[in-house]
Amino acid sequence: KQWYQRRVAITAGGWGKSTKRGEEKYTENQNIEGNMISYGLDTLYLGSHSADFSKPLLREGPLFDVIITDPPYGIREASLKIGNKSNVQQSQHTLSEQFLELLNFAARSLVVGGRLVYWLPVIRDLYSPSSVPQHPSLNLKYNCEQIFSRKSSRRLLVMLKTREVSPGDSAFIPGDDSCLQYRELYFGKN
Repeated sequence: KQWYQRRVAITAGGWGKSTKRGEEKYTENQNIEGNMISYGLDTLYLGSHSADFSKPLLREGPLFDVIITDPPYGIREASLKIGNKSNVQQSQHTLSEQFLELLNFAARSLVVGGRLVYWLPVIRDLYSPSSVPQHPSLNLKYNCEQIFSRKSSRRLLVMLKTREVSPGDSAFIPGDDSCLQYRELYFGKN
């Protein structure tokens, strides 16, 4: 298949605080569509999807060849999980829970051979490869570090779906997940 014919899921926030100095909130054109237009790629843009992975809005089953996402780390604002329909309150959502739900969603929603690409923020001195979330249907292909400071970084992870999900399969963190307590450690360390 040509790359432009592939089915792509783009998960996007965009309603939080802006990363630009002097701006409180994102402006109307600070989004994926605005970026695609500015690069002259708007004819290839299919759209984006923003949702809570614990309550997917899409039908179950393999839909996508690739899922590319940059989940919120909880630095500009805390990650939130939306309650059920009768309880529309927002509750704190740990980073570990968020990434486990992302991997479960990807394992269900990618075709075999599809890829999940995402950023994982870590505290560098607590990180180990066993801190990376895993799923029985996904194999880690690439793990590249982007250093923010002496103490923190993020890892670009690329996972390949190698088989369909079996009953009972679920995402897990094989080792210590303390490096994924990013918000607490980021604000707690000097």
